[in-house]
Amino acid sequence: MFKRLFIISSLVIAMMFHVNAQQTGAWSSLDSNAIMIGDQVKYRFGITIPQKAFVKWPIILDTITSNIEVIDRTSIDTTVENHVMSLSQTLIITSFDSGYFEVPPVNFDFVFEDDTTIFSTSTSLLFLQVYVPEVDTAQAFKPIISPFNEPYTLKELLPWILGFLAIIITIILLVYYISKRRKNKPVFAGKPKPKLPPHIKALNEFEELRLEKLWQSGKIKKYYTVLTDITREYLANRYQFDAPEMTSHEILRYLKNKKVNKNAMTKLSGVLHMADMVKFAKAKPTPLENDLGISHCVDFVNETKEVIPRIDNHQLKEEESKDD
Repeated sequence: MFKRLFIISSLVIAMMFHVNAQQTGAWSSLDSNAIMIGDQVKYRFGITIPQKAFVKWPIILDTITSNIEVIDRTSIDTTVENHVMSLSQTLIITSFDSGYFEVPPVNFDFVFEDDTTIFSTSTSLLFLQVYVPEVDTAQAFKPIISPFNEPYTLKELLPWILGFLAIIITIILLVYYISKRRKNKPVFAGKPKPKLPPHIKALNEFEELRLEKLWQSGKIKKYYTVLTDITREYLANRYQFDAPEMTSHEILRYLKNKKVNKNAMTKLSGVLHMADMVKFAKAKPTPLENDLGISHCVDFVNETKEVIPRIDNHQLKEEESKDD
């Protein structure tokens, strides 16, 4: 009984191995069997086995033999069809020796699923002929030709162009930064504030001067100095002349030619005359005269300020209709 079971089991194992063996095979090939010395050729090898088998892939280093070198290699390619798995790899090989060389077989070890038996198979032996070009020694030697100069491509020039532009931009920014620092100016200036009209600026400064109460605290000379400085700055901005650098007489003569309102001129003349008397003759005006001084300057600004006509939407539409 046991003998019969042993015979049956042996037959089943033998049949399974026969079926697996039919699905197993190693192979190898060369793109060309003959190359010139230093040329390259593709060497392909692989194995076909059942899908559930496990293969130990052979390791090939930088040389196959002492005469054949490996230049490059691909990754292992795997395909499966009808439960049959094909594994393959391609090597780029070359030789720098002339002759007829063997490409030795590649050995594969593998096992089947649920079986610890290690099986082996090998590729076939290949041959590679490496030859050298024939040289006619009877001919005269020709001079060595230098390498040809190929034109540069945009891809090659682009890093140099970008580098040059980066250097130029860096130099410009550095010069700009140094010039700003020397002038004690901010490198990045903020948005300038809108400039106030001359009369608004002057009236605001007159109000600040009034609140300081300089003449009330005995600072009469400073009071008239600030008062006339504000007035002179207003005149410079309003009439576009160098009033801060001119004398009182020169200012009044200039404004007379501009045909300024006589009443306003009288008030301004009185303030400038009193200021000169305080600064140069050490005059001591009365509190009423001090108070009238700033009032007369305010009146002068209000009477001589530049009036910008306002056009409302109705007037604007009427003008546009006239133009049409």
